[in-house]
Amino acid sequence: MSEMNLLLLLCVPLALGEVLPLEPDFDGVQGILRRGANRGDKLQVFQSIWGAIRSDFIDDTDKVKGLYTHLANFIRDEMQCSSGATGRSACELQQEVRRHLRNLMAQRLANLLNAGESIQSYGMYIAASIEPALVRDILVQAVEDIYFHRPLAQLVQQMEQLYADRDEVSFKMMIEAELALFWRYHAMHDSHEGFLFNMAHVVSKIRTHHMYASVDASLQRRVEAMRSSLPPVLGLLFHQQGFCLLSRSDREYLYTTITDDWNYGLNGRQVFTWHEQNYTDSAGLIRAFVQEQHTTPVFTLRGELFKWYFYVDPTEGNRVGALRSGSPSSATSSWTISYVGDALIFRQRDLTMCAADKHDEERRLIKMLTGQLHSPPSEECQWLPTPCAPQK
Repeated sequence: MSEMNLLLLLCVPLALGEVLPLEPDFDGVQGILRRGANRGDKLQVFQSIWGAIRSDFIDDTDKVKGLYTHLANFIRDEMQCSSGATGRSACELQQEVRRHLRNLMAQRLANLLNAGESIQSYGMYIAASIEPALVRDILVQAVEDIYFHRPLAQLVQQMEQLYADRDEVSFKMMIEAELALFWRYHAMHDSHEGFLFNMAHVVSKIRTHHMYASVDASLQRRVEAMRSSLPPVLGLLFHQQGFCLLSRSDREYLYTTITDDWNYGLNGRQVFTWHEQNYTDSAGLIRAFVQEQHTTPVFTLRGELFKWYFYVDPTEGNRVGALRSGSPSSATSSWTISYVGDALIFRQRDLTMCAADKHDEERRLIKMLTGQLHSPPSEECQWLPTPCAPQK
């Protein structure tokens, strides 16, 4: 380090003869500046500090953040941007420091994401020390930096880590991160089903979280705009109240039988479609729950009238039934879900859930069929989610 830089590092002379230490912290800045120096002299102090940081501490986030914070206080209390040439100089300096601070924090966040490391602690560090507008700017920049370096579906999950349980600031920061990621995806005109599934799931969790009611109206409007831009079929899949399913082939709704006359096997209740087109009621209300969060999530499906899980009975020709008690087996009750247009496709391994042959004049069996892995599958294997008619 040159002698000149060393002197600059150690002290800055002020007009009144006092000395401002630059290393290791900024604890004395406000007190010294408050004691009589005029605004031009104070600005010169900040410019000298910024020069020292650029020379010897360019990657030190804490020092840059300290200068940014003191500059912001100075401009707020003493030097408005409109107050002549000195005011303009102060605000130009603040913007230069701000850009560097944004780049440092965004780069660190992107590095953590790229390494697959936890981002919660660093997210809390960012959110606790700077204003929301700069937090948002940092998140946009971090998404820009990492977008092509991580699987998109995983990035959705990684951004969720920003939320620290019961902390409202981190909850809002997580929302901002997901918004930045989604709109970057949207601007790139990309097409990635796993990303959209995971994003729709996150949006559902955000909107049903108890802290969402305290989120300011402008942020809620932005969340709603994102939700409206997602495929509507995914909004129905993750709807907190559940959905009914109509087969595309004949628009008959899938339901769980409601009396013991329709029990079968050791622990099953029969599941059919009903012959009336577009009819729904509470016996058909279903909710989908994410069990494993992969590139494409793994779900369980539960009939909400009795809280019974759907399963596949291989002893009955891979017929779909409802499990009356006990825990669902991962082998027979785990589903992958995809979508084609406005229809959902439910699968287990190489089997696809389809409306099958008639059981009687009013009911049709639901079975898992082979040979339906092409896209789209037959209309008998496409299911239209729709709101259920309210219980009478």
